[in-house]
Amino acid sequence: LRALQRRSASDLPSCATSDAVEAHVAVEIAAAGVQASGLVVRVVSQRLYHCRAVAGMKVRYGADYPDSFPYRSKALFAFQEVDGADVCVFALYVQEYDADCPPPNTNRTYISYVDLVGYLASKPQGQRTAVYHALLHGYLQFAASCGFEHAHIWVAPPTAGVEYIFHGRPADPRPPMAVEVLRGWYERMLRGAEEKGIVRSWSTLEEHTSGLTSMRDFPLFDGDFFPDKVPEILERAEQSSSERRESPRGEKGKEKGKEKGKEKGK
Repeated sequence: LRALQRRSASDLPSCATSDAVEAHVAVEIAAAGVQASGLVVRVVSQRLYHCRAVAGMKVRYGADYPDSFPYRSKALFAFQEVDGADVCVFALYVQEYDADCPPPNTNRTYISYVDLVGYLASKPQGQRTAVYHALLHGYLQFAASCGFEHAHIWVAPPTAGVEYIFHGRPADPRPPMAVEVLRGWYERMLRGAEEKGIVRSWSTLEEHTSGLTSMRDFPLFDGDFFPDKVPEILERAEQSSSERRESPRGEKGKEKGKEKGKEKGK
């Protein structure tokens, strides 16, 4: 037990992901004149899962739609030694759908949760955002080096009383973060990634999927917001299609044709 108590975050096994992110953070924050001493990055969990196809999609597209989408789930944490103790200051949960995953999820990575706390110490003070952005830049750069072509990030703050990863926080008198504030934080991160050549471009999901002509090509991720909405969307689409088929315009067209025929016969 004492041996375990003396273990530090740096004693946890590293991997290609954690090594790449940790190395990137060191270079990026140094270039910005920021120090965050004792920062350690580790992937504390990674497992293979299958995102099962939404039932409605199988009904609609049959054999043309995959039964499931395999992915690797990773939990990437960043620790810093504060007053002699390792403190977890950043956490990222991601789903990686690689080249072996069928379309439309092929080579897509989905950052489902990002959570952080205000205990990270930096020099100069108040540079936590620079470090957190560097951590995300490091992951995105590593993902690109592995062949991932698209990265999706869920941008929605938790509601009051709900936490994504870190629980038992001290009471905070401030109101819950507004969506616009969090979106602005991610947009600054993505602009920085674009300036550094880590990403080619970025957009909203609506913009990204605006050219799609079929739900078949809409990427769906495990535990995401959209799979639960698919049955409702498909039902509306089917209802709209049915209404078009039953539209009285067809009967009106037939009547007009009959009238024209009568006029010609006169």
